[in-house]
Amino acid sequence: MRILLRLWPLTFLLAVFMSACTSTKHIAYFQDIGDSINVVKEPIQSIPVAPEIEPDDILLIEVSSPVPGAAAIYNQGTSSGSSTLDRYIGASSTASSLYNRAAQMNLGYLVDSSGSINFPVLGMIHLSGLTIVEAGDTIEKRLEQYLSKPFVNVRFLNYKVTILGEVAHPGTFTIPNQRINLLEALGMAGDMTIFGKRTNVLIIREKDGIRKFGRINLNNSNSLFDSPFYHLQQGDVVYVEPRRSKVWSSDQAILRNVSIVATILSTLSILATRINF
Repeated sequence: MRILLRLWPLTFLLAVFMSACTSTKHIAYFQDIGDSINVVKEPIQSIPVAPEIEPDDILLIEVSSPVPGAAAIYNQGTSSGSSTLDRYIGASSTASSLYNRAAQMNLGYLVDSSGSINFPVLGMIHLSGLTIVEAGDTIEKRLEQYLSKPFVNVRFLNYKVTILGEVAHPGTFTIPNQRINLLEALGMAGDMTIFGKRTNVLIIREKDGIRKFGRINLNNSNSLFDSPFYHLQQGDVVYVEPRRSKVWSSDQAILRNVSIVATILSTLSILATRINF
């Protein structure tokens, strides 16, 4: 029995180690980059693509003019000289909450199934397939017959990406500046958990009725930065798969480890009884 009592602490520590031990070699990003300082002189291959307007997009369109009050009719419910967002939502809010609340208040223009919006005075304007800069130029040209030197600012209200799986804060995130890469997206979600599979991050992208899948290895800098999926696009879904160690740390694994410990203790108890006799 004395032997059993002496071995009990060691057995307990062994069980804890079996249930909690996780290799750190799968956790670090960019493992192919050395510790020494390395200046990369090659031009960056992966360039973000300007998002194009599609049906069901929601656009915030603000019109201004040097003539005081002349553009008021073209701005939904706002007086000249004040931003729609600042006036109705409050300039002190964060950028993400501004756009979320603007969308909830129906301040934007919904692009219909034909790719057009119904704009005050101008009527239907086809914008599908244009970037927001091109859309602004298109509306400005239409406004020149009504306004002196019009300036049009167009922004997406529904530019969002969704991050799921083994991250600290999964969810859907609004991107006010319409530009985000995979690393920034993971940062918004609180980064991966230690159980996230860094070698096989999945990006799901739908465009023009076609669904595409891309996989990126975050342990390989070339796989990450040269991938066409590094810069996320509107509506992208990022999924971080769990590693096998996540399964090992599940309730079933804990029950299995407890069963192993119980078996070890039972064996030690039998041995100790025989030694005493």
